[in-house]
Amino acid sequence: MFRRLQEAEAAPGTLSDEDFPAPGPYDPELDAEGRLVDYFRHFVLAWTRDLEAEVSDSSCLSEDNTVFADFVAAQIPVVAELLARTLLRELFLRRSGELLQGESPEERYRSFREWTNSAEGHRELLSRHPRAFETARDRVRTAGTGLLHILSQVELHRERLDSLPGVTAGSAVSAVLAGQGDTHNGGRSVAHVVFADGGRVLYKPRPLDSEVGFNALVGWFNERLGTSLPTVAVLPCRNEGFVEYVRAGDPRSGSGEYFARIGQLLGILYLVKAIDIHFENVVTCADGPVVVDTETLLTPRLVTQESDTDRSATAVAHSALGESVTGIGVLPFTMRKGKPGEAGMDVGVIGYDPGQEVPYKSLQFRNPGRDDMFVELAQGTSANATTNLSVSRATDLPVRQQRDTVKRELRRVLEYAASHKEEVAGAVEEFLSGAPFRFLHHATVFYSQLLRMVTHPEAMVDPLVRKAVLSRVFLGARGTYEIAEDEARQLAEGDVPYFCYSANSRALLAGDGRVVLDDAFEESGMDAARARITGLDREAIDHQSTLVDLSFVAKLPLSDDVTGFTPLRSSGPAPARVDRSRFLEEAVRVGDMLVDGMIDSPDERFPAVWLGPQVAAPEGEEWTPGASGYDLYTGMPGIALALAGVARETGEERFRRAALRVVEPLEGLLLGGSLRTLSGVVGGMCGPDGIVYTAATARRLLGGGGTSVGEMARVLVSDTDPPNLADFVTGSAGTLAICLSLHRNATDEEDRKLTAEAAEVFAGHVMASVRESGAADGRVTEYTGYAHGAIGIASPLLEYASVFGDREAAEAGTRMAEAVRDAQRGHDRDWPRGWDEDRVSYAWCHGAPGILLGALQVTRHVPGLFPEETLGRLAELTLARGFGNNPTYCHGDLGSLETVLLAEQVSPGLFGDGVDDLYPRLFTEVVERYSERSDTKYTYSNGIMLGQAGLIWSILRHLDPEAYPSVVRLE
Repeated sequence: MFRRLQEAEAAPGTLSDEDFPAPGPYDPELDAEGRLVDYFRHFVLAWTRDLEAEVSDSSCLSEDNTVFADFVAAQIPVVAELLARTLLRELFLRRSGELLQGESPEERYRSFREWTNSAEGHRELLSRHPRAFETARDRVRTAGTGLLHILSQVELHRERLDSLPGVTAGSAVSAVLAGQGDTHNGGRSVAHVVFADGGRVLYKPRPLDSEVGFNALVGWFNERLGTSLPTVAVLPCRNEGFVEYVRAGDPRSGSGEYFARIGQLLGILYLVKAIDIHFENVVTCADGPVVVDTETLLTPRLVTQESDTDRSATAVAHSALGESVTGIGVLPFTMRKGKPGEAGMDVGVIGYDPGQEVPYKSLQFRNPGRDDMFVELAQGTSANATTNLSVSRATDLPVRQQRDTVKRELRRVLEYAASHKEEVAGAVEEFLSGAPFRFLHHATVFYSQLLRMVTHPEAMVDPLVRKAVLSRVFLGARGTYEIAEDEARQLAEGDVPYFCYSANSRALLAGDGRVVLDDAFEESGMDAARARITGLDREAIDHQSTLVDLSFVAKLPLSDDVTGFTPLRSSGPAPARVDRSRFLEEAVRVGDMLVDGMIDSPDERFPAVWLGPQVAAPEGEEWTPGASGYDLYTGMPGIALALAGVARETGEERFRRAALRVVEPLEGLLLGGSLRTLSGVVGGMCGPDGIVYTAATARRLLGGGGTSVGEMARVLVSDTDPPNLADFVTGSAGTLAICLSLHRNATDEEDRKLTAEAAEVFAGHVMASVRESGAADGRVTEYTGYAHGAIGIASPLLEYASVFGDREAAEAGTRMAEAVRDAQRGHDRDWPRGWDEDRVSYAWCHGAPGILLGALQVTRHVPGLFPEETLGRLAELTLARGFGNNPTYCHGDLGSLETVLLAEQVSPGLFGDGVDDLYPRLFTEVVERYSERSDTKYTYSNGIMLGQAGLIWSILRHLDPEAYPSVVRLE
């Protein structure tokens, strides 16, 4: 497996003084920032002694060129990345061994630098770290060879370069900015060739047939559709070449025409199965957007060993997204960090803005110029400037108009292709059939991380560590071990792995032309593109148009979701009346939409899913298109629950079947011990506990069957990890509420016993969290409210204490409730979102509606803890601020409605007159036909807490509140 890697991993030899001369005495003035730049510069100059003369001999350079100086400046950070950690490790060792002189950290750093530049220090460094120094030397010399090659190509093709726009005949080269991007195939990379008069071209170290062909195809569409997409001039030179430099600038046509051209470009890219066309690979010039890197067209599907999960609906959905317009990179698309609740970075051509937090880490110096200096992996912000007109920058064109313009022009291109299939497929074949393309086996950031790891001091010293790091490429190989082996070989040589394929071949090649795998792909790239074009019909085009909608959801402002609903009926009109058939008609309409959008699994062991915007956390920020998850909050369980309810009310088999396509596989996961792999450390609505709640409730609605509530409770206790948090939505308080629900609905003694035991276990987890918080005052989380705060923990804990007679739980729940009660502010008689912050909210999750919901539950078990005056003030705030914001359970009208409904049971009259017809009015003014009347974030969400399933559930709750429990209380 590591045969080729071992060939590339020869042991380092003795380092000669000629190649590795000692630096001169340390001069602090050359190291003003304390980052060892002088040290790295010394070696760059030592390893390029002959290069300066060779560069000067080039006949294409101007007299005042800066080619060599620019090269040296560019190589210093390269060497720094390779050697800095090694030197800082030595700094740490000498500091720990008290081998540094000086009273201050700065003086001791100087002592270290005097040692690094001394003959003794130089010998020790070379003897202990030969591979690190050899690697740095080889990297610089390889780059130097590449620079000379670029100059030779400019000399050879100088007259032909005059054909490229921006190049003046006879103009000499003043600079070559090499290393523009990742290095491949022996250190080769893109370079900017700058001429003395300011003109420039791009040098690309690969065949440019794809550039020629794609730009010809764009021109072909321009002729037939009357579009004006700009193209790029290309000068191929066998296996490399030069490309017109596209000068970035604001589009002169205005925002409307710009987004039209984005839609046209998106359509063409979709037809040729493009991927990786993100913000760095498109440049906007005065004439509009231009694709400047066309390596990744005609993308075929890799043959891999199929796993069980490949036959899941989730895998089908992810594959469909990857094969759609959302997978190209042009539309807004958020790259996530992988941590719930943290925003990601939008890398789409029209989504990217500078200043976003980057979702991966890079090495950064800390405490420079001191003996405690170190480097750490830290997240930074994106600084790449771009003239691409992002959604947020195009302030003169509303977001929905941007989206609709993109959709209109996308449809225009795809509809033309659908009605001229043979002609379009023939053009794609004519222009692209002879071109090689790049295959992206892994994201570049993955390779970059491995390159950073493999140059760690430990990996440089120990070959076993080095091989262990490189072996990570085999973890996701899934049978394609030949590819992984070649990835390891290229990484060992310091390159980002590069693979390619020909348009009409199924073979995968390495960048040097070697065949890595003969039958790597299911079909050739050209066959895949032809199949896409052949399959275009009205349904396929509509689907791609819908995915554009989903891609823009993240950009829709939340402020537009305001419903404006007023909860109190004015004194004049009679109470609103809506008959049952009208309620059911709307529930069926939304239910049909969900059934039609369901993606079933080829393997019945896995649940069906839905495509929609994904909320990264209960308070989600991202809304990127994806497959519905396993959480009750926004995922497939909540959708199935709503469909089960529609099935109960209508008797329609299609709703029952759809609900069971989620519930039955989820029950299988419960009993099969797979919950642990799903749960992590999340509980409540967002963990396996929510699946248990869904299965138990849905089975009751569908007439029984399935797993007993006692068995579900047993599985919760035995097969899931205890949540790390105590809150209601993601922690043990929510799990406790679910266990109490199971106990209430237990029908025999064994089930009651098992559910009681589960409730005791998770009440124990809540109490453990309370003790660990050390909050004797009841402030067990940073929030006051229901979803994530103290009142949402106190409510189920006090119910548990009441049912099972647990005095300690009663005392803890009472302290929490008292803390929330006493958090009322004096100046406005309102409650803060967090204990010590000024911010207030008005929803189920945070603020008065949720606090009142919890207070009413507390009142059932501890009467009088919340005085009538306090309850009244919470009711005032709920009426005044808790409605009209948006239609959802978590953040809007439906959540506040639940508070009013509970108040009518616990404290009748608390909300006064005018709410007796609250839901019929909410239904007619907000719920009914909401998705047809509104174009907002929540319109596109399918989940129960933030989307369409919640609208269904609200209807069902109104029709039969006994059969359909309150999901916000996990009743």
